[in-house]
Amino acid sequence: MATSPRVVDAVQRLKGIFLEMPGTQLSMADATRLSGLERPVCRIVLEALEDARFLKRRRDGIFMRRTGDSVDS
Repeated sequence: MATSPRVVDAVQRLKGIFLEMPGTQLSMADATRLSGLERPVCRIVLEALEDARFLKRRRDGIFMRRTGDSVDS
């Protein structure tokens, strides 16, 4: 199944935010605003990046990049 260019762009846009600014911690609202994506699209991409273990989500809902020494909180 082919992935649409729009989905690929959304994933790259959000990954780019976390890669360009090490230590970035974003709420869903912040990620939506910074990425320019619609909230439902942003949520799906953030959750996919979490499932892929690129991001982790804290108990308070903040997303941050997973690193080798990250401890789930």
